[in-house]
Amino acid sequence: MPLGVGNKWLNRDVREIHPTKARLTEVAASLIDEHGSQGFTVEQLLDTSQISKGSLYHHFEDFHDVIMQAQVMRFARYVDEDIEILTRVLLSSESRDDMLTRLDAVSRATHDPARTSRRGDRVEILAGARHSQRMKEALGPTQAHLTSAIADLVREMQVRHFVTQDLDPNALAVFIQAYSLGLIVNDVSSEQIDLEKWHAMISRMTRGLL
Repeated sequence: MPLGVGNKWLNRDVREIHPTKARLTEVAASLIDEHGSQGFTVEQLLDTSQISKGSLYHHFEDFHDVIMQAQVMRFARYVDEDIEILTRVLLSSESRDDMLTRLDAVSRATHDPARTSRRGDRVEILAGARHSQRMKEALGPTQAHLTSAIADLVREMQVRHFVTQDLDPNALAVFIQAYSLGLIVNDVSSEQIDLEKWHAMISRMTRGLL
């Protein structure tokens, strides 16, 4: 089953990217991790990377272009991690009950409060594509890669008769991503729900749906 784990940043091998461009993108991604996408200047990027302004503008249209490509890189890393975890967990399932138990564990890990910032990051990056066609086109292949990989896993589980046959794999793949990221609604609320009740609901929902 060709899941293609490790899309190498928009499905390109990092060796195909010019070293200077790769260095600037990596450093920008690290600075975003630390300060946020608007929390540092081009001067800080150049100082940290030890790369000249001329080289930056040779490889990127402008500072915004660096930020955009760094955000795409960060998003791709989240995607690769999700695919790797789901692939390892689901393909090692020995029965439907085993699969559902493993999904419960993945759900708990994904929705852990410690991952609040990661959920926020992904939503922020996706939101950036709303008013930027360039960002949408840059994110598109990576997001499609994630949906396709999850759909492939669903098909494999259907072949094993662990998942009902009448569910559309692509629709289910989008649904899984939607409820995983949807907990950000609770992350920003002043009155948060009991996560044990959330986990119980997700467990019940997946058992009824799948």
